[in-house]
Amino acid sequence: MQRIPRRSAPTSQCDGIEATATTPPTFGERAAALRALGWTDRQADWLTLVCLHSGVFIRSQYQARYNVTDGPTARFIRSLTRAGVLHEAGSLDRRGYRPTSICHVHGRALYRALGIEDNRHRRNASRELVMRRLLSLDYVLEHAECGWLPTEPEKLAYFQRLGISPAVVPQRVYHGLFTDRATRRYLVFKLPIAGNGTATTFVHADPVGGPRLQADRLRTWVIAHSALWEALRDREGAVHVVAITRTAAEAAAKAEILETWRGPPPPAAPRSEADQQLMDAIELADSTGDLQPLDAKYGGAIQAARAAHRILDREKAGRGPAKYIDAYSTHVAERLTPDVLAA
Repeated sequence: MQRIPRRSAPTSQCDGIEATATTPPTFGERAAALRALGWTDRQADWLTLVCLHSGVFIRSQYQARYNVTDGPTARFIRSLTRAGVLHEAGSLDRRGYRPTSICHVHGRALYRALGIEDNRHRRNASRELVMRRLLSLDYVLEHAECGWLPTEPEKLAYFQRLGISPAVVPQRVYHGLFTDRATRRYLVFKLPIAGNGTATTFVHADPVGGPRLQADRLRTWVIAHSALWEALRDREGAVHVVAITRTAAEAAAKAEILETWRGPPPPAAPRSEADQQLMDAIELADSTGDLQPLDAKYGGAIQAARAAHRILDREKAGRGPAKYIDAYSTHVAERLTPDVLAA
């Protein structure tokens, strides 16, 4: 969707996220920061994974990663609890017959050492958000070799390195109750993304509601990412979507939906020279903040944006059904029982 350019001076920041050439710390460097606090290699490895990707975990996830039994796992949990960095809540299973304790890593010192002190994973969350984070972590654990981009700045920097404007990245503006300052946040779904420059993987995990609601929310998520995915594919990058579920039936339903969006991108519609000049003028005005050329030639920014929308709508209608992704897969998180969020 074409944006209306804003009258603003060029900036080296993307609405609060500083554009920097500094390379973010690697996973190993982050784990080393926790070892410097006295944690063992295994403890530092696990805490780094959890703090970066979810903030929560269940015991069976820890056991599966390190192939340990209940005894060592219980001792590990006790050590974190005594250190004041973890709280183990009661079962999320409202029926109570299949207990699953949720471990929440909240210690500020851990997140500070990892360079993410203000990460929302430290905070308490709703039951649905906790389950989404557990599902996300489950997939990350099974595919640790992927090039995961754990933080918002790292994800945004990855797309910028590929020449993709933040304008097409899903975003939301938040307004404070007691201040006029607005904060723009990117990729607010906070779901895992991995990329190597050639292919980018987007993980979807949403346990809320029944089949119809889940289908609607998956479609909303796809549409929210469609502009970003089109930009990736325009640069010959592949888009892979993974749907994380708790049952095979849910996986099949989401695969059926994703199949409707899988396919090669449609050929570019021919664009007249006048239409291309208008689109180029809007892009230039948006990047420089100078709207004078639009005022003089197109009757102002609003009129130019309306004309651009008509061009894009006409081109979209001529391309047929939208195809946004190159491949998809599903992952059934069997460790996370379907009854965890049962009423």
